[in-house]
Amino acid sequence: MDLKTAVFNAARDGKLRLLTKLLANKTKDEVALLMSEKTNGATPLLMAARYGHLDMVEHLLEHCSASIEIGGSVNFDGETIEGAPPLWAASAAGHLKVVQSLLNHGASVNNTTLTNSTPLRAACFDGHLEIVKYLVEHKADLEVSNRHGHTCLM
Repeated sequence: MDLKTAVFNAARDGKLRLLTKLLANKTKDEVALLMSEKTNGATPLLMAARYGHLDMVEHLLEHCSASIEIGGSVNFDGETIEGAPPLWAASAAGHLKVVQSLLNHGASVNNTTLTNSTPLRAACFDGHLEIVKYLVEHKADLEVSNRHGHTCLM
């Protein structure tokens, strides 16, 4: 298995010690490149956020120069969502602590998928009330419509 795939798998699976070992002898630029590269359409940060690995998310942001806004492909209930940023994935999956961390690290609360779905819409759609409240408290726009013209209120 190549390094890029090993790093991706470690992030997806929340294996922080393994990730740290994999990156131990890499330069800052090499680590940043690994964080921006996609495996199966997703970055390591996107996968860590999607699966709720808070310690991994924070490590990738604070020590690995992971970009907080790079979107990618992520699967939910058998559907592939294209262009999903990490905040969207964490919101859709119901990971409140990850949502809080991403926003504290500067994620855009209204960053959308390719279909113009916001993190707020994802949280509403999947019934994650605490995340909905948190996003609204942090200025999520209730009136952004997706590609079908639907807002969070419709």
